[in-house]
Amino acid sequence: MKNILLFFVFMAFMEGVFGDSMSVTEGNDVPLKTGLSEIKTDDFIDWRFQGTLIARVINASRAPLDDALDGKFKGRLTLNIQTGDLTISNINTSDSGEYKVSNSVDSFSKTFNVSVSVPGSGLSPGGIAGIVIAVIAAVGAAVGGVVYGYWKKGQML
Repeated sequence: MKNILLFFVFMAFMEGVFGDSMSVTEGNDVPLKTGLSEIKTDDFIDWRFQGTLIARVINASRAPLDDALDGKFKGRLTLNIQTGDLTISNINTSDSGEYKVSNSVDSFSKTFNVSVSVPGSGLSPGGIAGIVIAVIAAVGAAVGGVVYGYWKKGQML
């Protein structure tokens, strides 16, 4: 039983390590949400793509850095000055990668791993959902098997 508890603790920990992953289709607008309800007046929010600063909210004013990465995101970034949320317009495959948001006041940090695909290529959203459900069912069956084994072992004593 202790092993099962350790498994779930490990899985909960790993979820936070790798951040939020999202798959999107090229050409869409993609909102990346900080989860903050408001930004404090003395706070600033930094957004980075692959480690390079691309946008900042400071003192309730927004500052997309259009010259970052040779203008890669020029005119395509929208910042919400209340929450620090970032929206990328007309996303394309070269925008795939790690986006990280952090702030100055309470050391908040969140990572988004964005994968952009071309329409009509790869698996459909339904196919991906089916795979996810199958993996969850397999993990559930494995955990159930372990629990049943420990229960059965306890019955034999």
